[in-house]
Amino acid sequence: DAVARAASLGLIAGYSDGTFRPGATVTRAQFTLMLYRLAGEPAVTAAAKFPDVPATSRFASAVAWASQNGYVNGRADGRFDPSGAVTREQAVAILFRYSGGVSGMETLLSSVYRSQFTDSASVASYARAAFDWAIYNGVVSGTSATTLSPKRPATRAQIAVILLNFVDAIL
Repeated sequence: DAVARAASLGLIAGYSDGTFRPGATVTRAQFTLMLYRLAGEPAVTAAAKFPDVPATSRFASAVAWASQNGYVNGRADGRFDPSGAVTREQAVAILFRYSGGVSGMETLLSSVYRSQFTDSASVASYARAAFDWAIYNGVVSGTSATTLSPKRPATRAQIAVILLNFVDAIL
């Protein structure tokens, strides 16, 4: 249902062979393009600042828009790494920034979340507030009752669910 709904909203598309490939990894460029579509493909005022994002690529406007607005960051070497896998913590942090990046009541529950999920200590410091926000608002849940899998590459099925949860809970 999530896949069909995400496709009907134009956030995610299948492949030319008619498959969706729910277990396939989402790249950083693909996730940024999905967010750009969710935002209604706003006008872009400048080209992407990353040397590995060609102006002619199908995701160039999305990356430029997301970077200009502070939703996405590049790697330490200045590249965007468009074909690199987006991890669950990166996706959550990007959505958190897109929503305004403001913490609220979830900060009171951060110790509860950190004790519930056995791998919460592996969440990068930049993504901790974002994960608390996402759990509190129902944007993301664990990959099990006790794990978040923050470093794991996000799958197409996971991203479809996360985006729809975000639409329903935040937008």
